[in-house]
Amino acid sequence: MVALVSGAALACVCLVSPAAAAVKKQSKTINGVKVDLYSWKDSTGFKRSVALKKQGEGNPGNGGYAVQMTFDDIGGVQKANAPKGDGFGYFVSHERYRAFTDGDSNTIAGKIFKTDDSPLGRNFPVETSYGADETSFKSVTFSTVYGRYGTKKPGGIDANTGEDKPKIGLKKKLFERYDIPVKLTWFFEDGKTYPRLRVEVDLSKTPGPDHVSFDLRAPYGKLDFDGGDNPIQYVTWGDRFKFQNTDAPITRNSRWIWNVPNTDAARYNALVSNGKEMGLVEPKLYTKSALNDGYSDGRGETYATHDAAAAGCAGQELPCDYEWPYQSSQYELPYDDPNGATTSEKIAWGSTPFYGMSISSTFDGVSGVPFNGFPKKKKIVYDVCVVFGPHVAGGLARSIAEKGGDYDCARAK
Repeated sequence: MVALVSGAALACVCLVSPAAAAVKKQSKTINGVKVDLYSWKDSTGFKRSVALKKQGEGNPGNGGYAVQMTFDDIGGVQKANAPKGDGFGYFVSHERYRAFTDGDSNTIAGKIFKTDDSPLGRNFPVETSYGADETSFKSVTFSTVYGRYGTKKPGGIDANTGEDKPKIGLKKKLFERYDIPVKLTWFFEDGKTYPRLRVEVDLSKTPGPDHVSFDLRAPYGKLDFDGGDNPIQYVTWGDRFKFQNTDAPITRNSRWIWNVPNTDAARYNALVSNGKEMGLVEPKLYTKSALNDGYSDGRGETYATHDAAAAGCAGQELPCDYEWPYQSSQYELPYDDPNGATTSEKIAWGSTPFYGMSISSTFDGVSGVPFNGFPKKKKIVYDVCVVFGPHVAGGLARSIAEKGGDYDCARAK
């Protein structure tokens, strides 16, 4: 992997300060926003913090997500601040494109109700509940209600095409908007470098399987983690295979590899800019992941073997935007300049769009994978660790995903 090594990163390994056995929660105003500020010492003894926006209390919009993250190193305090009106760690989901009887492929929200099929969770109010309040371990949960359009009657899937079978009709009376309660819980632990974020999606208010069908992209959002308006140098992720663009900055014409098996490692997704990295790591092996990937024609290939035009994405070398397993730079790169970079630092998680359905397996472009899109307990639950720090050779998120153990991540409780 082509990468930079930060001098600060090397210094952090050598200069370790004593750890303080405490996680502190304070009410603060940061960048004009009222927050709960959680601070602790990481596994190297340096201070870290996450500022979570409060609901109400004079704040504009809604709360329940991070508007700042910091870490200390030999170079001083490094900050990731939210762009105005944004932040990181809220819920987003996309409806699956459905096969309609008129031959169209579209979402129910878009085609039938002329509305957004993937509204941003930061636009929904949250209820805040404080959980663990131990000296060295704290948690907080933000609860909201998301909506998903679906059919009133259950439908099926063509196993060969992944499309609706039978195709669905066009009259509004055939459809319903179902409430989907969502909980996002942050966990902070002294002596662990990265906070854990748990996502819980409740399907109990839908009539049963095969009404709604959607993906999961939480946690989602933006923090300006690179200390300036710098281009994204590298996008890197791991699912069944490890992905990395091999020339920088990343553009639609970047060369890339996505054929190195992600053996004995976790899923991860990360952005690299200006010697810093922000990413997400699921704290379990890929083979035991809580979520299935969507289909991608480029999975297991490289830019040299992949035909983007044949896959439906002429004019670029990168895999098709909608076939990336996680959301990050693919929709941020300019479409009118295949050699243009982006400074946008959006990052998110991702999954197959068949959650809510009763199919027993999904196809990721390489093989079928067992699938449970409507658990008996009617809850989908998964965790990620939120990574922010100096970029290191090979990648920070990747190194955590490959290390295993507790992933230097707060426990859940």
